[in-house]
Amino acid sequence: MSIWGYRVTSKLTAIVVGVVVVGALAVTATVPRPADREITLVARGMAFYLLGDSVTPNPPLILRAGERVRVVLRNDDRGITHDFAFPTADAALDQLDWNEEGSVVFDVPDTPGRYEYICRPHMLMMRGQIVVQREQTSEPAS
Repeated sequence: MSIWGYRVTSKLTAIVVGVVVVGALAVTATVPRPADREITLVARGMAFYLLGDSVTPNPPLILRAGERVRVVLRNDDRGITHDFAFPTADAALDQLDWNEEGSVVFDVPDTPGRYEYICRPHMLMMRGQIVVQREQTSEPAS
């Protein structure tokens, strides 16, 4: 085979193609998949609240099996540090001081059920449930 006037063996061509393919796969694997959904929680009064709902402390988070979620935590508790952790998914934020915000992205478990989320320093009071439901199908209801 000849490339730009140079004689190249098929073995060398196969090696170059292999390196290019492996490189492309490595780049694709390192590009993070964006979150399917974003949920904002506010830490206030030693409880979690959904942004926009100041009535329901430590609300259940209803998620779909396998979806990718970004949880944003805003700390509105002056003088107290808080974090967010979802131990089942091995996902956690570093502790946030008052008026700070942070986020963590995780994949929801594939198995439907109830799982716990917590604030690690205050887990006796700041804990809620993540309710994982099956992925919705596009089949019409009967």
